[in-house]
Amino acid sequence: MDNPNSARLLSRRCAVVVVVMIAVAKPAQADVNAEHAGRPWTDDAIVRAWRILRAVDCARCHGKDYDGLAAPSIVDYARTQSREMFVRMVLDGDLSRGMPAYRDNSLIADHIDDIYRYFLGRADGTIRTDPRP
Repeated sequence: MDNPNSARLLSRRCAVVVVVMIAVAKPAQADVNAEHAGRPWTDDAIVRAWRILRAVDCARCHGKDYDGLAAPSIVDYARTQSREMFVRMVLDGDLSRGMPAYRDNSLIADHIDDIYRYFLGRADGTIRTDPRP
């Protein structure tokens, strides 16, 4: 690839592939969010996630609405981080920041996808803090 034109062409093709991948991924995420938009408390998995969060008492550090207190906002974290980062932080924790690991807690580990969906709903506004289930 000593030819600058070949390098530019390859770079453009890569950029096109990335743009197409993003364009395809965004509607797929929108479909997941739209599935329960406007009726999150009728989704048993979301209600279960909310109850698990209350039982484990994440509010003790993250505030009653998980918007931050002694620890950062989980809602903002879900808004700004990938699913993989969210899951890793919850399951593996970060003791240097005071975040315990929940991998050995079956309530959390077995329902991590529902918990993530709950916080995505909070982040995008489809789930409000009230009414409660």
